[in-house]
Amino acid sequence: MKKHISPYRISLILLFSLVFVPDSFSEKTTDSVTVPETRLSLNYVCNANDSVTLSATLSVKRDMTIKYLGNASLFFYTSDGLNKRLAGQAKTDSEGNSKITISLSNLTGDQQDIIHYTVEFCATGIYSAATAEFNAKLASLQQSFIMEDSLRVLRISATEKSTTGKEIPIPQVTVNIYIPRLFSLLKIGEITLDDLGGGTMEFPKELIGDSLGNLIVISKIEEHDQFGTVQVMNSINWGIPKHYIYAEGPSRELWTPIAPLWMIITLVILLVGVWAHYIYAIYELVMIKRHNKKREAISPAV
Repeated sequence: MKKHISPYRISLILLFSLVFVPDSFSEKTTDSVTVPETRLSLNYVCNANDSVTLSATLSVKRDMTIKYLGNASLFFYTSDGLNKRLAGQAKTDSEGNSKITISLSNLTGDQQDIIHYTVEFCATGIYSAATAEFNAKLASLQQSFIMEDSLRVLRISATEKSTTGKEIPIPQVTVNIYIPRLFSLLKIGEITLDDLGGGTMEFPKELIGDSLGNLIVISKIEEHDQFGTVQVMNSINWGIPKHYIYAEGPSRELWTPIAPLWMIITLVILLVGVWAHYIYAIYELVMIKRHNKKREAISPAV
């Protein structure tokens, strides 16, 4: 005989399940899908050729893993505080990097000559939108190379550039001096500018240049609160020509094709000793054989 459950009991069971079922089940279902966090950074460099370089890096973080997004469109904007204008669009490379260069003639600052820079990534698929901002005044660095009493002197001057064309000296700022090397920049000194925005330093004499002695000298104001990063780059033949350096010639080292002399001498001594033992052993065998023949010839037949 079949038993029928009354509607009243069914409603009680459903109510009990809604009230007393733990929330862990719902939490597991929502936490099982982790939404990646989109990250966007903006770097700013003011160049000496009346231009500004904006570079951005796009990445996403899921749990503890960071992945850089390639072939993503980034939009760069400039603003004077009121009007926002599109400065350019660029796609990221395989490492999530993208950059554009803007001419100073296309930039307009606010009442304090501050220019507002913005880079934006629009939401696509599972990746959320991201924005990065940077504000800076325009500045300029000039470097000149002077000979003073057989001394090589590097002179630096820095000026603040308004969008109207007015230039004001930048005092009491530290300028770092670099030369490029194989994998990084080599710092060769620093200059603290005076109240007139100028400074000098004696240029080192032991730096190695190319085959003609040319060096690329880079001067930088780095991560300043008002001006960000400002740099200038020039070439000068104040280095030591590369083909005059003894280290560039053939040398006898363990890691070079030409072995050191001590290794060659040791190897020759070992080989001579080994072959001397072989020759001595052969000589002894021959002498033993001759000695046996003489004994057989002298001894009487039985």
